[in-house]
Amino acid sequence: MKKREAFTLVELLVVIAIIALLMAVLVPALQKARRIAKATVCRSNVKQWGLIFHLYAQDHDSKLPQSIAGGNLTAQEAYWIVATLPYYKAKDIRLCPSTKIVREPASRSHGSTFAAWGPFSLGAPSDWWADFDTGSYGVNEWVACPPPEANTYWGFPTKNAWRTINVQGSNRIPLFLDCIYVDGFPLEDDKPPSDEPPPYQWDSSDGDWYVNAMNMFCMPRHEGTINGVFLDTSVGSIPLRALWKLKWHRFFNTNGPWTKRHAHWPEWLSRYRDEY
Repeated sequence: MKKREAFTLVELLVVIAIIALLMAVLVPALQKARRIAKATVCRSNVKQWGLIFHLYAQDHDSKLPQSIAGGNLTAQEAYWIVATLPYYKAKDIRLCPSTKIVREPASRSHGSTFAAWGPFSLGAPSDWWADFDTGSYGVNEWVACPPPEANTYWGFPTKNAWRTINVQGSNRIPLFLDCIYVDGFPLEDDKPPSDEPPPYQWDSSDGDWYVNAMNMFCMPRHEGTINGVFLDTSVGSIPLRALWKLKWHRFFNTNGPWTKRHAHWPEWLSRYRDEY
């Protein structure tokens, strides 16, 4: 009888080594493909949000949500989250697929690079933030259209607000973007985070919607960029250092301190591009 052939130990080890090598090559490629796919879905989401805001504007004399109470609107009705509800059905477009919900309800629940903001504690039924829920995008509050009688909104001058979709240079005006929180008022002298934001736990000392608000958007969610839609509904993948070169409000200085050649960027940001 012929002797049955079998793998030798050496041959088996060679096969195992080849499989391990293939896994080492393929796994990073698959992970990168997944990241690209998630970023693509994210850009689709913010594109839809651009259309949602434009649909709202078309029904309101080209004006965007007014953000604060005034006229015949309550604070809840005036804020973007509730104001836009009639224009979409699936709330999952509030979430970037690169993020996940990591918290229990809280009164102020920031997200982070890969964490969604919220859910919020609803409190009484009359609380005006009752539909904040969860999400991972935020609005540039400077696009709001505060009521005519208001000189300030949320403590900021209404003269800076864009108010309408019909403005020149709308392709450089951020509307709705990947964000740590529901909104922000970026200023040209906002200092970038000294350290790379943690994946799931935001430190409010690095920035909040009313102070260093640019940092609410300055986190490397998509390989050193964030996704955003502009006032003209164009969508872009925006390098983090380029955020300071966009026209956030009417008088925003796009040649501010963080656009200078000698600007001393934190080390974690220095490796990213500064042009959009």
